[in-house]
Amino acid sequence: MPETAIGLAALGAILSARLLYQWIRSRTQVQMARLTQQGASDRVRALPPGSKVTERRAGEELRIEIGASGGDARD
Repeated sequence: MPETAIGLAALGAILSARLLYQWIRSRTQVQMARLTQQGASDRVRALPPGSKVTERRAGEELRIEIGASGGDARD
C-alpha cells in the first residue's frame, strides 16, 4: 500500500512539474513576442511620415508604411 501511495505521489509530482514547465515555456514565448512587437512599435513611432520599414524574421516579412507622402491615399 505505501508503495502505491509513493508511486502516485511521484506521478503527481512529475505531472505537476511538466505542467509548470509548459506554463513557463508558453509564458516566456508570449513575453518574447510582446517585447519584439514593442521594439518594432517603438522604432516605427520614431520615424517621420512617408517612411517605410521592412522587417524579416522567422520566415515572416512585415512591411510598414508610415503616413502617406504628399497626401496620397492608398485603397
